[in-house]
Amino acid sequence: MTPLRIGCCISAHGFGHAARTMAVMQALSKLADIELTVVTLVPEWFLRGSCSARFSIYPLQTDVGLVQKNALEQDIPATFKALSDYYPVRPQTVRSLAAIFSQCSVVVCDISPAGILGSREAGASSVLLENFTWDWIYEGYQTSCPELEPFIQYLCQVNRQADFRVQAMPVCNAAAADLVVPPIARTFRESPGLVRRRLHVGKDERLVLVSLGGLGIGQLSLESMQTVRNTVFVVAGSSGEMVRRGNLIFLPPETDFFHPDLVAASDAVVGKVGYSTLAEVYHANVPFGYICPHDFRESGPLVSFIREEMSGVQIDAMDFRKGDWVENLPQLFQLDKRSASRQNGAVQCAEFILSLHAG
Repeated sequence: MTPLRIGCCISAHGFGHAARTMAVMQALSKLADIELTVVTLVPEWFLRGSCSARFSIYPLQTDVGLVQKNALEQDIPATFKALSDYYPVRPQTVRSLAAIFSQCSVVVCDISPAGILGSREAGASSVLLENFTWDWIYEGYQTSCPELEPFIQYLCQVNRQADFRVQAMPVCNAAAADLVVPPIARTFRESPGLVRRRLHVGKDERLVLVSLGGLGIGQLSLESMQTVRNTVFVVAGSSGEMVRRGNLIFLPPETDFFHPDLVAASDAVVGKVGYSTLAEVYHANVPFGYICPHDFRESGPLVSFIREEMSGVQIDAMDFRKGDWVENLPQLFQLDKRSASRQNGAVQCAEFILSLHAG
């Protein structure tokens, strides 16, 4: 039987978009025989570590996103220059994407405008998968950078060309959508007990996952964590190899430990508010010490969702850098967990994609 050929065009602004799309593809692989064609600049190891389906990868830029000074601050002048260099999407880029997706029946675009244009050229159905789109993000910077207006209008027009739209909670800007699903996250693989044993965490010790994202180890005060008794801290994405120093464990970005499993094994997670981290913490049902990126429009809806649906404590970015955030740990550990019965939007999204092929 011929496999169902699905295209994926994924923003490389962080790993969150790839985590979300690969979660959907993994769910789809359990429903049908699929073969993926993936276009993104996200590293291959992350993609293959997130989805067991067969796929080929084409390392091409699919959008601009935001240029970052660091994980918590954006560089809007540099972003404007990058937008000017990339948009409107060049005809050659559209033709290249059309050729890549020529054998695909459906192309999932998270949140790539180029993917929408390329799939239309290829004659494939496009599915815009999002909890925000870039035109909505750029609107938040219009006051300080009115030059963004042409790009906002252009991207809005491209997004309207998507054949189908799926919004994943927490939704930032509700729009006419064909489907709205609960938070999408990669599913857990190993039991919390096994993960803790592999990390050599004692039964009487607390485990705190510090998910740095792009902060970098230089932004983190190690001394404060070393003073916390009976607590092991796992710092994800922080070094070139796994290293343990006392009660601190440093893990490289590419590791044998699956990030969702680390989340589920933890007594608390501390990290930057971002879609994939939020979704994994939500499904693991663990307390979240969350840090808001400065002046990022998505943060407001995500924080509102955390306060309404999750157990969490907001941590000031400066307190995080100084190490004062460890004073929040007793409060985090004492938080009541919310309902553990939660649907993963990846399954609903996979079923929707399958229905498009059947139709």
